Amino acid sequence: MKIVIDGYNKSIHKKDNQLVIHEKDEILDSIKASAISDITIIGKGYVTFDALNLMAENNIKLISINPRGELTYTLESPDWRNVSLKKQQYKLSENKIGVELSRELIKSKIKNQKGVLKTLNKNKQLKRVANARLKMDEYVKQLDNLNLNNNNIKMQIMGIEGKSSNDYWNSVKYFIPKELGFDARTKKPTDLLNSMLNYGYAILASEITKSILLNGLDPYCGFLHYDMTNRTSLTFDLIEPFRQQIVDKSVISLINRKQVKIDDLDKRNNLLKLEARKLIVRKILDKIYSTITYNGKTMSYAEIIDYQTKNLVNTLIDDVEFNGFYLTW
Repeated sequence: MKIVIDGYNKSIHKKDNQLVIHEKDEILDSIKASAISDITIIGKGYVTFDALNLMAENNIKLISINPRGELTYTLESPDWRNVSLKKQQYKLSENKIGVELSRELIKSKIKNQKGVLKTLNKNKQLKRVANARLKMDEYVKQLDNLNLNNNNIKMQIMGIEGKSSNDYWNSVKYFIPKELGFDARTKKPTDLLNSMLNYGYAILASEITKSILLNGLDPYCGFLHYDMTNRTSLTFDLIEPFRQQIVDKSVISLINRKQVKIDDLDKRNNLLKLEARKLIVRKILDKIYSTITYNGKTMSYAEIIDYQTKNLVNTLIDDVEFNGFYLTW
C-alpha cells in the first residue's frame, strides 16, 4: 500500500504495530505497518522517532516532495544486500552498456511522446502535429545510427531528446487553453500546466525511486543523467518513458475537463493550491495503479515500472537485453 500525506499540521506516530496519521489532535487514519510499502510526504509536519523505527523494521520507504513538486529526500532502512549488483551498476554506468541503456530509454520516451500526440490529435487532425510525429520517427533513427563509442555520446543522446521534447511541447500547446499562458516546458514554472507537470512528475518519481530501492539498485547512480550531489540520477533515467503516459495525459485531462483551473495557481509564489495538489495526487495514483495490456499481459503501471527495473537488474547482472517501456499504436 502506498500512502500519500498532503497538507499542513500532519504528523505520523506509532501505536503498537500501527502507524497513526494525525492532523493536529485529530486521528485521520491508523494503518498496520506491514501493509505499507512506502509513504510520500507532501507539505509540512513531523514524524516521531518511534514511527521512524517502526518504518525501518517494516522496510517502509519515506519519500518527501516539496510544494514545488521537487523530490527533496528519501529515507530507507540500511541495506547491506546486493553489494555485487551495486558494484556492477557503478562499473557499467561508465561504459558502452550504460550508453545502450540510455539510448533505449530515450527511444522509448520519444515513442511515447509520439503516441500521446496521436491521442491528442485524434479529433483536430492538425497537420503541424502530424509533422512533429514524423520528425520523431527521424529522431529514433538518429539514435539507432549513433556511434556509441563517441566520447560525447551522452550529450548527443540528450541533444536528440531535447529536439524531440521541443517538438512535443510545441505540439501540446495546441491542445491547451491559451489563457493558461503555457509557452514551453520549464522546471521553474510561472504557469498552471508547468506547475502541474512538476508536481505530477514528483509523484511518479517517488514510485520509480521506490522500485529502484526495492530491487537493490542505487538511485543516485544514473546512466544518462550525470551524477550530481543529492540528485537521484537513476530515477531521472528510468522515469523518462513513463512521463507521457502517466503524468502528461493525466494533467492535460484535468485541465481540459476544467477540474483544475487557472485560479488553482497561487500567483504570489507560483505554487499550486492544496486542493489542486490533492486532485493531482489522486489522478496520478489512480493512473499508476490502473491496468493496461502490456507484453500480452494485464498489468498496472506500477507493475510495469517494477518490471522495467527488474529488466535493468537482469541487464546489469546477466547481460539480458534491456527494453524500455512504450505503448504501440
